[in-house]
Amino acid sequence: MKQLREKIEELLCNSKCTKEEISSIMREKALYPFSRESRILAYLMSLGEITYDEYAKLDEDYCNRNQFLELFDMAPRTYGQTWGEEYIRKLFPQFIKATKENLADVYPDFDGEFDLWLDGIRIEVKACRANSTKSSGSLASRAYLHTEAHDTGFKYHYQQLKPSCCDVFIWIGTCRDTLLYWVLSSDELLKTGKLGSQHRNEHTGTADNPVFEGQVFMTEDELLPFFVKEENILDAVYAKGKSKIDK
Repeated sequence: MKQLREKIEELLCNSKCTKEEISSIMREKALYPFSRESRILAYLMSLGEITYDEYAKLDEDYCNRNQFLELFDMAPRTYGQTWGEEYIRKLFPQFIKATKENLADVYPDFDGEFDLWLDGIRIEVKACRANSTKSSGSLASRAYLHTEAHDTGFKYHYQQLKPSCCDVFIWIGTCRDTLLYWVLSSDELLKTGKLGSQHRNEHTGTADNPVFEGQVFMTEDELLPFFVKEENILDAVYAKGKSKIDK
């Protein structure tokens, strides 16, 4: 919204609109799906200050900058435990949702310790939303563009990681204008030296336990070795998963 408001302010400064007209529009109550911004743009079009094509371009640019903004309005559990896994399965139906029923014949000891299954490869999916931690307001109002997340050195936080219980991790980074993907094996995760304890409980919070549950905070630059394009996620999981289970 910041970029759109700056553009509207620029248009108003270069228009013939008086301060009284602008103030009157801004004072009027706006209810969804209308807004003060759309009302001002409609008024500028009515005066011939902008064309419909210019209005459409503003709309297109706004949609491109905010195509994933709705994900910042999701409840944490829905986003973290449901959306990411379902999104990956929509991209690649080859991934099988890990349930006792689905894995009864191939992995009868399954007990909910990973999310997806792919030809013997156990996969855990995690997602993190990039947002400013230095400002107040709703999560959506603090959502970062990809360039903002990178330039500020935002640290993506992935938690409840159990490298002993899966072969490959798929991590999703959500910015309001794009999605980022990182694929890494459980061995690669351990080698980063970034995995720390969450101290969730006495059974999984210490490194000497058989099932260690930890978390990482990593910048995009630190995650770069594991970056994959969306269309290459499946191949990356196969490559890293097969090398892990063939050892």
